[in-house]
Amino acid sequence: MSYQDIVKQAKHKQEPMQENRFVKISEREDKSDIPFLAWPPLLNNSYLQTWKGIILNKGVTEIALYPMLFYELQPKTIIEIGALNGGGAIWMADILNMFGIDASIYSVDIDISLVDEKAKADSRVHFLQGDCNKIGEVFSPETLAQFPHPWLIIEDAHVNLVAVVDYFHNNGLKTGDYLIVEDTNKYMWEVWADNWDSQENQEEMEKGPQKMDELRSWLQNHEKEYLIDSYYQDMYGYNGSKNWNSILKKF
Repeated sequence: MSYQDIVKQAKHKQEPMQENRFVKISEREDKSDIPFLAWPPLLNNSYLQTWKGIILNKGVTEIALYPMLFYELQPKTIIEIGALNGGGAIWMADILNMFGIDASIYSVDIDISLVDEKAKADSRVHFLQGDCNKIGEVFSPETLAQFPHPWLIIEDAHVNLVAVVDYFHNNGLKTGDYLIVEDTNKYMWEVWADNWDSQENQEEMEKGPQKMDELRSWLQNHEKEYLIDSYYQDMYGYNGSKNWNSILKKF
C-alpha cells in the first residue's frame, strides 16, 4: 500500500466518525472493545511510566488522545482535579508549548506536598491545594469568571464527582468547552482492586466502579448539554480507554 493510499484510507474512515461524532449518553453502553484480560499488562506498571523523571499516570491511549484534543480545542484554561505528583500537568504544559498554545494550567490536590519538586519549580503550572468536597473554596465563581475559554476540565480525583462536575457546570462551562472524567473504565478498577492491600485503598477500589454510574446519572439530566465525543472516545475501539463515555463537549 502506498502512502497516498494510506492517506485516502484515513480520510475515508474519518468521514463517518466526524458525521456521527457527538453522541448522547442514552445511546452509549458501559463496555469496551479492549477486553478485560488486556488491562492488567496495561495498568500493572503504570506507576513506572514517567515524563522528565516524574510519574506520568496517564493511560497509553490517553497519551495519544490528549495531544490531538489540545490541538483541535486550543484551550485557554485547563483545570486538573487530582494532581498526584504533578507529572501529568507538566506533560500537558510541554505539549501545549510544542503546539504554541498559550494556556493557563491549574492542578488541584488535597495534599500538594506530594507534588514532585521538579514539577513545583515549573512556573507554567499553578499547583493548588484544595478539597473536592469544598471545590468552591479553590475556585470561587468570581475567580472562574476571569478564566478565558475554551476550558478543559479534567476530573481525576475520584472524590465527590457529581458535585464537582455540577459546580463547574453551574459556574462557567460554556458551549465548546470540554469536560473529561478520568478512570470511568469499570474493568480497570477490578484490576487495581487486586493490587492494593491497605484498607484505605481497598475502600477506594470498591467505590471506583461507581464513577461511571454516577457520571451516567448526571449526564442523563444534562443529555442535550454534554455529548460524548466519539471521535476521541472510540479512536482505539469502542471506549478503548481508561475513560468510558467521559470525553464530553459542552453544547
